[in-house]
Amino acid sequence: MGAKQRAMVLGFAAVIVGVAVWGLTACNRDGDPSSASTEVSMVSGDARIVSEDDLSGLTSDVGHQVFWAGPQADTQLEFSSDDTGNVHLRYLTGGADAGDPNQSFLNIGSYPFAGAYAATRKLANGPNVVKVTEHGGVGFYDPANPYSVIIAWPNQPDLQVEVYDPEKNRALEFVRSGDIVPVS
Repeated sequence: MGAKQRAMVLGFAAVIVGVAVWGLTACNRDGDPSSASTEVSMVSGDARIVSEDDLSGLTSDVGHQVFWAGPQADTQLEFSSDDTGNVHLRYLTGGADAGDPNQSFLNIGSYPFAGAYAATRKLANGPNVVKVTEHGGVGFYDPANPYSVIIAWPNQPDLQVEVYDPEKNRALEFVRSGDIVPVS
């Protein structure tokens, strides 16, 4: 197999992985943010409240960069992760406890997988999605259910980030504002 064919096979594989990860990790796409998702749960059994001071240690705990939306008024930060390294930071409101199954909170997911940036870039140019290019990143969202934006950056080629908010188009506002950044 020649170098060009290998590159095509690897590119195709990256797209397939990207689609699979998007399908498995994306939050509630049914258009009703208050309903329970039938997809992969956004919160695992290790959900816990963390302080802003705890955030800097999360990256070393999980082995990859973790993204967030910065401090948000009247919220508590909930951290959860799974065995594959997927991480969620949710902004709990209204006295919600860690592990609350309700999906009506801002949620920033950080999903590690090889070729995440390339796959996200490829998917962003695909049909039935709106491409987003903000702050050096490339991503996309489903215009029929604009509650979730998937984005990746070239300086984090093996990490995809999902921004979910139960308010229509608010996830896109967070991405466009530049508030989605690595924890420091």
